[in-house]
Amino acid sequence: MNACGRRHDGLHTINYKTLPKIRKLTHMRGGVTLLLLAAALLLVSPGAVPAEKSVRSRAQPASGYKFEDLTITRQVAADGKPISGFVSYFRLNRALPFAPRGKFEGEEEGGPRLFAAYLSVDHVHDEGSTETMGDDTSRHCYIETIEVNAHEHQPRIGELVSVSLVIHGRAVINTRTRVRTRKMGRSVRKPNGVLLNQTDLPYEKAFGCSKKRGR
Repeated sequence: MNACGRRHDGLHTINYKTLPKIRKLTHMRGGVTLLLLAAALLLVSPGAVPAEKSVRSRAQPASGYKFEDLTITRQVAADGKPISGFVSYFRLNRALPFAPRGKFEGEEEGGPRLFAAYLSVDHVHDEGSTETMGDDTSRHCYIETIEVNAHEHQPRIGELVSVSLVIHGRAVINTRTRVRTRKMGRSVRKPNGVLLNQTDLPYEKAFGCSKKRGR
């Protein structure tokens, strides 16, 4: 090393007096880079997070409805072959809204109110066919019969199907379940000769839709 603070190391000449300045300059550049990165994150992050939340909220609107019980069935004929169409049984956590009077063709004047809701099973539905099930209205039990033409494709018993609850034209629940064989209750003739149809009794009992369930 000579008096000027230089050292000859092969082909390289190092000036040790300038090393502190180089280190200080490098440190300052690193600090500026960190500041720029921090500023960029502050500018981008606030706008990006709300946008992502708003997209999710539009894609999955909160309806407040959920299935407490759901069974999609197909009835089997005496020959063992499934009959066309579905009979769906379901219980919700809240009541379905009614449709305005006169919305559906064939609605009887002064008859029972029809619901502004229906089930869609593999994109097949029959709007206006949803009815209450059982005599305990606090349980929000419903039954729906969907008629399907025999030549159309119908899921087999045991097959997974897509089910949607549609209210006022908007799907509020989407789920998947398997098609089951419909259980049939017996019809009982009262002492006065009136035939009491109890075909849905197994599901009324299973879902707790009858006020007599505790007796």
